[in-house]
Amino acid sequence: GTQQFDIKRAPTRLFESAMGNMVTDAMRGAYPGLDGAFTNSGGLRADVNCDPPSASEASCEITWGEMFAVLPFGNRTLILTLTGAQLEQAYLNGFSPKCNPAIATGRFPQISGLKVEYHCNGTAPVVDGMWKAPDGPSGPLTVIGPADTVRFVTNDFMYTGGDGYTVFSQGTNVLQPGDDLLQVAIDYITANSPVGPVVEGRIVGP
Repeated sequence: GTQQFDIKRAPTRLFESAMGNMVTDAMRGAYPGLDGAFTNSGGLRADVNCDPPSASEASCEITWGEMFAVLPFGNRTLILTLTGAQLEQAYLNGFSPKCNPAIATGRFPQISGLKVEYHCNGTAPVVDGMWKAPDGPSGPLTVIGPADTVRFVTNDFMYTGGDGYTVFSQGTNVLQPGDDLLQVAIDYITANSPVGPVVEGRIVGP
């Protein structure tokens, strides 16, 4: 496929990123009817830039090898339902390294179909609001309350407690399509080229 411009991760892994938005949009798009997608920043291992890494590649062309560098772990997709209260626990885990530098940054979330706002109270994150955002954060928003349910796709590493996401194991109606996350992202790029993901305010924090 092709890209409109460089697609970057968050260099500190502590913010929403264009790469995170593209990968989670790909995940959500692969399973119509879900509320969202949720992955970890630590699973995104490279940027994809327009400057070609090899002389045989055109500018702004995206190759299989470039995407393998982004998603090299062989993670598989998994679908589950959480309550709003459980989702809040997941967010608190994900935002914890932003508030406490002693916590590993790989757990910071990247999301699609959702919006969240938070702040730090000392070294502890506090979630200020959670919404379903099917058309992005500038579209219609539906508040997620503690008893509401959110059905989303994630990866098998996080479902089994990776990066501290132990709350995911409490999910209900679990489905394991088991699609390769790399292939899901590649299929999305093929279908949507030239891709141009941007940071758009899905995650608003300090």
